[in-house]
Amino acid sequence: MVLIGNLFIGIAVALLRISAFGTDPYSTLNLGISGFLGISLGVYQLIFNFLLLGVIFLYSRSLIGIGTIVNMIGIGFISDFIVYGYSFFFDDMPILAIRLTLMAIAVIFASSGVALYITPNLGISPYDALAFVIVKLSKNKVPFPIARITTDSLCVVIGFSFGAIVGVATVILAFFTGPFIQFFRKRVAEPILAHEKKRAVTAVAVHKG
Repeated sequence: MVLIGNLFIGIAVALLRISAFGTDPYSTLNLGISGFLGISLGVYQLIFNFLLLGVIFLYSRSLIGIGTIVNMIGIGFISDFIVYGYSFFFDDMPILAIRLTLMAIAVIFASSGVALYITPNLGISPYDALAFVIVKLSKNKVPFPIARITTDSLCVVIGFSFGAIVGVATVILAFFTGPFIQFFRKRVAEPILAHEKKRAVTAVAVHKG
């Protein structure tokens, strides 16, 4: 679930970049600053993730695990690989209908990907952990969807100020990523995890029998 979830997120970021309707808030932040500095998204995002990791280590180190490392290293480079591959084979952006379809697919992939990789509790990215830190520091007075909307909105403002493209996809993801993640966690990720745990327990019981 961790590997597939992060693969989904990397694909989502790439599709958003290709559709040119704006990217998810965190990618908007990183694309804006990385473009301003003249370095690739993958390299900049890795550096910035390490800085955020220090903050998460101070306030909620239990959220750090193998999933954290996979996300920190993988997302930016997966996205770069797909975008560069697309640019190699195609010169122009796809037609409007295709761009809208890519955006819709990206929104689903991004939300379901985050839900898949955070549910097993094997560590989450420093950025995704920020919302949980806010919930923790507020002593649960700030619900997760609101905390996520807050961090996403801040990323959009900063990314836009550095020249990143802000479009309809950015707005959708800024205000709906939190609720979408919660939906996919409850309806998809948690049932999958519960089923696998049940199957593992049954397998152990049969083996012992």
